[in-house]
Amino acid sequence: MSVDLMEDKSYKSDSISFVNLTLSFNDKYLIFAMMSMQHQFLLLFISVLGFMATTGSAASCGNNGPFKCLGATKDVWIESGYGNYNSYRFLIFGKHVYYPKKRLLIQFDDIPSSCGKVVWAKLYLKYYYSHKPSWVNAKDIHRTVQVHQIKKDWSETQATSIYRKSGVKWSKTYLALDGSDANADSIDTATFPPAKPWLELEITEAARNWKNGEKNYGVVIWATNENDDGRDIRFFSREYWYSTYRPRLYLLCN
Repeated sequence: MSVDLMEDKSYKSDSISFVNLTLSFNDKYLIFAMMSMQHQFLLLFISVLGFMATTGSAASCGNNGPFKCLGATKDVWIESGYGNYNSYRFLIFGKHVYYPKKRLLIQFDDIPSSCGKVVWAKLYLKYYYSHKPSWVNAKDIHRTVQVHQIKKDWSETQATSIYRKSGVKWSKTYLALDGSDANADSIDTATFPPAKPWLELEITEAARNWKNGEKNYGVVIWATNENDDGRDIRFFSREYWYSTYRPRLYLLCN
């Protein structure tokens, strides 16, 4: 199931269009009260995501009925074989001239037991800016972004492009996308730069796997043209002081 709630401006329930209703306030309130609780939460959630998409702001994470919001428990970008970049307020993927390519790793809280079944799961990263060295004239090229489920444990404070934790290497530099370090198939694909201030990636498949008993090691996000010089893409990390801009994972459960 792939539903872009941010673009859905004509959501309908039981053949009633909530965009075109011309009923009185009392009539609308009565109809809203008669709706199922799940539909009420859905309308509220559409409003929250729509506001987030257009303004760059978001409500605090929480668990409201069938909707869950999970914060990141680990995030880091990998670039050097021996340097760890956990302490920064941003995450990076892509590449600019004179510097190595970068990929980012992120892991969220486990799926709560109150989520009986994952209908969909969407990951959001708040865009910071596209970076280049000040002395270089570099264009902000389009990047095709992919996300893969990670299959091995990694340390936020120790992960590099060579090591997933102290003394333990990835199967391949930058984490192998062949089923060993991460699943070979991308869960979702997006084009960057985005039209919205948040990068949205649907990771329903991974969330369902975690819910069904697979270990939650998070996901890796990278650009398919990561070897092409341009600008690297930066997002706010979980270390950023303003919690509203930190990474989050939204779930719809039933």
